[in-house]
Amino acid sequence: MGLAAIILSVSILLSRILGFLRDAVIANQHGASAMTDAYYAAFTLPDLMNYFLAGGTLSITFIPLFSSYLARDDEEGGWRLFSTVATTMGLALVGVSVVGIVLAPGLVALLNPGFTDAEQLQMAVTMTRIVIPAQIAFYLGGLLQATLFVREIFWPSAIAPLIYNACIILGGLLLAPWFGIQGFSIGVVVGALLGPLALPLWASRRVVRYQFRFAPRDADFKAFLWLTLPLMVGVSLVTVDEWLLKYFGSLHEKGAITWLNHSRKLMLVLFAVIGQAAGQAALPFLSRLFHEGKEAEMGQMLSQSLQRVAFLSAIGAAGLIAIAHPLVYLVFRHGEFSDADADMTANLLVFFSFGLIAWCAQTVMVRGFYARQDTLTPMVIGTLVALVALPIYYGLNATFSLVGLAAATSLGISINVAVTAVVYRMRGRTLPLGPIGAGLGRGLIFAVSCGTAAWGLGQWLDAPLAAWGLPGRMVMLVAMGLVFGLVMMVLAALMRPPELDFIISRLRARLRRKRA
Repeated sequence: MGLAAIILSVSILLSRILGFLRDAVIANQHGASAMTDAYYAAFTLPDLMNYFLAGGTLSITFIPLFSSYLARDDEEGGWRLFSTVATTMGLALVGVSVVGIVLAPGLVALLNPGFTDAEQLQMAVTMTRIVIPAQIAFYLGGLLQATLFVREIFWPSAIAPLIYNACIILGGLLLAPWFGIQGFSIGVVVGALLGPLALPLWASRRVVRYQFRFAPRDADFKAFLWLTLPLMVGVSLVTVDEWLLKYFGSLHEKGAITWLNHSRKLMLVLFAVIGQAAGQAALPFLSRLFHEGKEAEMGQMLSQSLQRVAFLSAIGAAGLIAIAHPLVYLVFRHGEFSDADADMTANLLVFFSFGLIAWCAQTVMVRGFYARQDTLTPMVIGTLVALVALPIYYGLNATFSLVGLAAATSLGISINVAVTAVVYRMRGRTLPLGPIGAGLGRGLIFAVSCGTAAWGLGQWLDAPLAAWGLPGRMVMLVAMGLVFGLVMMVLAALMRPPELDFIISRLRARLRRKRA
């Protein structure tokens, strides 16, 4: 599982780098403006459609079900379920997509009440209609990727996001003379077809057994739908957070959605590399242990995953907070993206980063439920926490403006993971807490030490390097990163944290092979 997590982590990191290159190109061409707000808002309706129809179908409910068929040596039954889900849910998504395209003007206006400018609203509607069909490719491709995950084949999931982001960048650059910012939206559709859909289809071409099978009354499909239904009707704060930020952001000055989007995505880079990769890698293994009746081993694996995630995410959060300003300037401060835009984005990044530990822990914690084919409990928890969080978002936004929204995100997700862990333990599930607490404690020691050293150096270098512009920010970022890494290596040598044992052992083994 550790090797799978590393493969996915590297892939996600590369994908996020391409994602920031994409956002940097958009920032360079269009800054933080009404048009960029319209572009990012154009994804709200498609994401809502995908969430409420597809729910967690692919990685959350389908993997445990498909895995259970293979565990019973009933591969034919697994592919029958695959055909039924692909056909039935695929046709439903096509129908919803058509409705979404037709009703886009009213729905986009409802989701973005601050879009009072007619041109901005029309641009958001147009790009929404362009992006909606990509959800079909994501769904079918994700279903194929789920079957590959069960077989412990991870490379298509590693490469697909790279193709997707590359197509968005090329679409924006090549089509800009004719379509302006809409070129990026066209790139989204092309990228979804070539990456998330075509690549897993090619990778599974020799094993996939698909037959057109529209069978909404099929017993296996009903079991699948029963597991998926809570994810469709429930609303987790993990997903609702982005909707709330865009909703409240549309009520602020032009560029607010763009600032929130850029800063949140910077935080989500480490969330994806640490938490998302660990969660994706853990689910197939946890599901297998559950079906084999190995409760103790399952609890130990979940605890160990949370231990490593807590350790690494604490260090990552400290790094983001320390380098927030030079990082934002280096990534986004180009062309039309001004100093004021960069300063606001960096300030928001600091407050988003305080929630990184909770974000990473949550995505792993819920896998303990999903591996048991229990989607209802985490969705009930998520829905209740989301309802409790609504006044938090409203109050902090009214009191502290955009910074309050970023703080609400961190506070809300922290409440979510705490409640999830408590309920998991109350259900009598095996989950050793000692290793998790120890990992978090060691992570905080590393975080405070490394973060303070890097931040202090940044304060000392800020004044003399400010006049150098972007080259100065780059020098500052490199210097702060080196100091952060140096302090981390010293602490690792002194404390020998077990959370790094796997990574260090893999590196040593590779070095020994090269020497041999």
